[in-house]
Amino acid sequence: MTSSRSHFAGRLVALSALVLLGAGCGVIDTVQNAVDTANTLGGFADRLGKSAQLTFTAEYRIVGEEAGQRETETVTLTQQPPNSALSTPDGRLIFTPDHMIICSDGECQRSANTAAATTPDAGMVAAVAGPGFVTPELALGLVAAAAIVPNTDVETTERKIAGQDSLCADVTGVSDPQGGTEGTLDKLTVCVTESGVLASFVGRTDNGEQAAIELVEYSEKVDEKAFAPPAGATVEDVSQLQR
Repeated sequence: MTSSRSHFAGRLVALSALVLLGAGCGVIDTVQNAVDTANTLGGFADRLGKSAQLTFTAEYRIVGEEAGQRETETVTLTQQPPNSALSTPDGRLIFTPDHMIICSDGECQRSANTAAATTPDAGMVAAVAGPGFVTPELALGLVAAAAIVPNTDVETTERKIAGQDSLCADVTGVSDPQGGTEGTLDKLTVCVTESGVLASFVGRTDNGEQAAIELVEYSEKVDEKAFAPPAGATVEDVSQLQR
């Protein structure tokens, strides 16, 4: 993501140079704010991008949009590159370079990873973890997108989440650059640990779903059983997984 960050900042710096030739102080301050926001969020994108290379087990609490009225659920993300797995009490999504497996209520489907994809698609993730869960890859994409949207503001804070020192960014003023409103992400909060693990995310995903997750347990150890169907589950080989 380093090159992407430089690209974001470079575009805004070039814009600022043009504006400085004939704009007043108010516009200059606006452009400088855009550059600062891009640099700050670019740093978060860099940090979050490290997670793809890490081995860990992370348990997240996921809460619906109306947190006070809905029961919280947990999702466990297990990663040992190039393998990853999402697990809930009722389901599991396993992703390896060779195959993808999705399980629910003791029944699993397995298909070959013929597309050479590096991560499962959002639909499969939602089928297992629910629409309110955000993967590190999706969070990375939303942060990167916010970095190049005009008129955004960002404030950073430090928090300790699940025992991990984390840097957080509260981003406001995010809007659809095409002028649309439906499903628009107007603000987001993202926290990332020093090592690059997603520690917290609150915001609206690109499909309009409200997401709110927070890390509750973290370990650098993994259980190899996470990358296999649950014990006793039946496995059916299919050409394409059905959500």
